[in-house]
Amino acid sequence: MKDIKSKSSLNSISDRNKKNTKSLAIWTSAWLLSLALVAFGPVLLWEYNKVISLCAIAINLLMGYKMIMANKQHLEDLDELQQRIHFVAMALSLGVSMVFGAVFGLLEAVRLVEFQPNPSSVLFVMGISYGVGMLLAHRKYS
Repeated sequence: MKDIKSKSSLNSISDRNKKNTKSLAIWTSAWLLSLALVAFGPVLLWEYNKVISLCAIAINLLMGYKMIMANKQHLEDLDELQQRIHFVAMALSLGVSMVFGAVFGLLEAVRLVEFQPNPSSVLFVMGISYGVGMLLAHRKYS
């Protein structure tokens, strides 16, 4: 009886993880596509029409909100170990991104570089540090 209950529980967790991962992938893809629309649409599609640009930004914010909610649901439905692994990775990513972003933003002001730092570079650092954090946390807790 106990095996049946725990097997059923595992299937339930596995099913929830599949459903949440699929939802997160869909909303993340929608957010990325809407971000590309905001970035390239004014140049390639609507010649800087402000109304259309504002609509694209509103859609991007909505997709971002849905992505955040999907991520929240995904994290809430993970087991305690998986939540801990994500927590460690997110903490590393936040710290690295904050430190890197602060210094990166000052590079032009202190005349170490001649270009204006692009804030999107911080997103790459955030993604890479999150991935490294996931690897380190998996190794630590495995």
